[in-house]
Amino acid sequence: MNSTPPSPVEIEFSRPVMVEALSIGDSRKRLEATPEECAALAERFGLLTLQNLTADLMLHRSGHGKRIRITLKGTISADLSQTCVVTLDPVAARIEAEVETIFDSEADEAEEGYEFDDAHEDPGDPIIDGGIDLGETVAQFLALEIDPFPRKEGVDEEEMKLESKDSSPNPFAVLEKLKNQPK
Repeated sequence: MNSTPPSPVEIEFSRPVMVEALSIGDSRKRLEATPEECAALAERFGLLTLQNLTADLMLHRSGHGKRIRITLKGTISADLSQTCVVTLDPVAARIEAEVETIFDSEADEAEEGYEFDDAHEDPGDPIIDGGIDLGETVAQFLALEIDPFPRKEGVDEEEMKLESKDSSPNPFAVLEKLKNQPK
């Protein structure tokens, strides 16, 4: 019997890391989403497809004891397709983005024996139960990079309106013909 309760939210692309397992200093991580994870993320973000998602990350651990800080820097890349907001045709996109964030334990900042360089630094995201989820972090950065209003190349909304006026018959054209017929 499993004694661990199920997670209230399923994470489609989970890559948990326990911060105590990271060495002080730098470490590299490369993440690649599986086809199943890509399909689940595509559904989550309302995409037609997410063909791939990769991340090359550098993690820098500082601090010890109750006060640990992880600085994450790197790049993400993905190939995806969305629906054009004008034509409803598929729109392919390539995302390549720099990512950077900080994870910080929730210990008192005045903990004896360790101080961070800048008293005005961003406190960062919390380290929860001694770990961080790199996969979910990458997924959140991907979400920020997705175009909320994708357009097929060369499509201009005003141009589409004019084309639709020219190509579709006026619904009152039949009545106009009837009106102008001899009685």
